[in-house]
Amino acid sequence: MTDKPKMPMGSQRQPSIAREEWTDEVLDLFGVLEGDWGRENGSKYNYTHWLANHPVLGTKFMQFNLELTTGVFQPRLRELIVLRVSNRFKSEYEWNLHVQISAQYGIGPEQIAAVQVGPSDPLWTEAERLCLRATDALCDKNDIDDDLWAALAAEFDRKELIELLFLVGTYSMLAWILKSVRLPSEDLKAAWH
Repeated sequence: MTDKPKMPMGSQRQPSIAREEWTDEVLDLFGVLEGDWGRENGSKYNYTHWLANHPVLGTKFMQFNLELTTGVFQPRLRELIVLRVSNRFKSEYEWNLHVQISAQYGIGPEQIAAVQVGPSDPLWTEAERLCLRATDALCDKNDIDDDLWAALAAEFDRKELIELLFLVGTYSMLAWILKSVRLPSEDLKAAWH
């Protein structure tokens, strides 16, 4: 018996489906985030093309994730949480994608460097620091202690607290998945033009 060769970290383990395989279900998946343009041209995102291997599950997940990322939580805080999760789990794809996305919310190189330091960086506002502390607590202990929860509850309403938990949980799961399949990053600036 011979050993299988090790997969280099940069090689995608499960390929995206070919254009010839785009069924109506796949086109529905592409349309969740990108509407008619996506249905006609395919997605700009490598992860959506990879999800097309299971279009029904992919569509339901993308609909859930779209609701989560357009909910009541402030977009800047949402992106800081996603960046911290991807940094903690060393998910290259998730990190690169959200560094690009976060720029539209005023998150530049200084904040990107501070995300890597974590909640102790002096750059953060109190709300940002609380979100990063909660993210670290959930990544480390899968729980938030009573004192931190009380501080979060004083800063955020019930819906925001629920979204915070789902953001950390969902993007932790995505970090594991995207890292495990070795999904390559795309250059969204090139894809958006």
